Order: sequence, then C-alpha cells, then structure tokens
Amino acid sequence: MAEILIDSKKFKNNLDTIVSHIKDKNKLALVLKDNAYGHGLEQIAPLAYAYGIKSVFVKNEFEALKIANFFDHITILYGNLSPNAPKNIHITINSLKTLENLEKNQSVELKVNTGMNRNGISPKDLGLFIEKIQSKNLNLLGVFTHNGYGDVEKQDFQEAQKRFCLIKEEVRYLCQKLSIPYPRFHSLSSSGTLRSADIKDDLVRVGIGAFGYLTNTFLLPIANSLKPIASLWADKICEQSLKKGAKIGYGGKSILQEDAIISTYDIGYGDGLFRLNEKHSLCTSEGYPILPVISMDCFSCISTQEKVCVFDDASHIAKIFDTIPYEVLTSLSPFIKRSII
Repeated sequence: MAEILIDSKKFKNNLDTIVSHIKDKNKLALVLKDNAYGHGLEQIAPLAYAYGIKSVFVKNEFEALKIANFFDHITILYGNLSPNAPKNIHITINSLKTLENLEKNQSVELKVNTGMNRNGISPKDLGLFIEKIQSKNLNLLGVFTHNGYGDVEKQDFQEAQKRFCLIKEEVRYLCQKLSIPYPRFHSLSSSGTLRSADIKDDLVRVGIGAFGYLTNTFLLPIANSLKPIASLWADKICEQSLKKGAKIGYGGKSILQEDAIISTYDIGYGDGLFRLNEKHSLCTSEGYPILPVISMDCFSCISTQEKVCVFDDASHIAKIFDTIPYEVLTSLSPFIKRSII
C-alpha cells in the first residue's frame, strides 16, 4: 500500500532552525492548512503540540475541529464558524458580512490588506471594523496581514512591512481609545520570517518552511538547514519480463530500448501524483526510471524492487512540472496512509 513517511526528527530540526533565527519559541505559530500542506493534519498536529506550539492556522472549521484538543489558539483563515465551536477556534475577518454573522464573546482575527490585494480589509476601514467588533462584544485576538513578497528580493517586501507598522500604530491608538486590550500582530510567512533580522511582530506564521521548503528567488543561507520531512513510497503490484520494443501503458507511449523487467507500483494521478507523460523524465529517489504515461492508480517503472521511493524531496517533481513544492504536496490524496517515523 502506498504510504507517506513523515520524519519527526527532520520536522524538529526545521522548527529548531526557525526558532534559532527568531530567538523566541513563543513567537512561532504554524500554518497547518490544506491538510498540513499535504503532510497530514492529524499526523503533524501532535508533533507540533509536543514541540510546544500554542497557535496554529488552518483553512476552515472542518480542519480546526480535527485538532481542537492540541492548541490554545486555532485560527481558521476561510469560511464561517459555528456558534457552538470550541472557544479556542477563532475566525478571520475579511469583510463586514463575516462580522455581522458572529455571536458575542467569540474571538476574531482581523486581516488587513497591505498590498497583496487579495484578502483583507482596507486599512482605511480599521476604525469601522474595530468599533464594530467592540459593539458586538467580540474579542479582538489578532490583527494581521500577509506580506506576499517574502520570496522575492524586491522593495515591495519592505514597503508592505512599513504599511503594517503604520497599521499597528493605528490599531493601538484605537484600542486605547475604546479601552480594549491590544491584539497580537503578525505579518510574516516562512521566507519573510527567515529573511528578517529584527522581527517586531508578536507571532510569525510559518507554513512550508516547517516542512522543509522555501521558494525564495534569492540567496537565503538558512534555507540549507531546512530538510523536507515527507517521502512518498509505493508498493509493487506485479512485474513483467519484456523484450526490446515492447510497448507499455495507454497508447504504448513507452517503448523499451532493451530487454527489461518492468514493475507496476500502487500510486497514480488519482492519488495526486502528477501525470507523467512522454514529455517528462522522472526517476524514483533510488534512480529507477518511471515510464510514461502514469495511470490513475499505478505507474510502471524499470525496477524489480518490492517498494520504491517516488520522491523524498518534492522540489524535483515541482521543477519538472514548472510549479512549486506546495502544489506537489497539497495534491497528494488524504486517503494515502501517512506514518510518523
């Protein structure tokens, strides 16, 4: 049976690396959205809890409820929150519509747009939203933004941080005026965190970095200390002894150049493995050629091994398909078994 192995020592190494940079373990929050970037939410949550993580961010209430017993604060980034949800699950506010539907005493985090122009309220509406939060007897737990320029060496990154500093000043002023506690502030994701020498926020939100990847387009030496924690393994279904010229798979796209033993393995594009065709060249981590075209539930490989490692670093497949490791990892089916080692 195909399986994803999660290396707990490498996960700890990555968290240690990040903490050594930010110099305060209490500032480290993890982003576990989209099934912990494909690694398995219910597998990663206990590891994060054991490390001492207190705050996490997930996609929606469905994910939050799965790990509600592990963390002090779980913020959902999208969707609505049920009135009877556990008190440690909080909702992100991107619009007045979301705010209007909330019950009193719920904790919320207010997202502000600082230049990515995707989600978040306009900075000019801060007063309106914070006053509305107070009038509805809600708890303003956090105010945050997403600096979308952490991966690129452009002035836009610094400009977004300057805008967030001004937002923090205004929020503190409004909180004093309304006699409400200051919220926690956060703006940086993985690359933004690791490129910043002096972090003034209360939290950093680290996602893909915790799993061993960065997608920065400039030199960032600390990235070399991060280790991919997941490896994808497949079991042999059967093998065929074939002669030179034999055609393999749909449409006979692969034609053997010499006699070989071909085995099929139990994972395919239906499991989220990208569909390799005749335009791509890919080998397993051990170096066994994977033959196009990958099928829905299996692939063929020049190998006699009972088990092969399809990849132990998603960056290689991402490069072949001109994408990023995020897409490779989050595409992996939640039905694939995930095991901690």
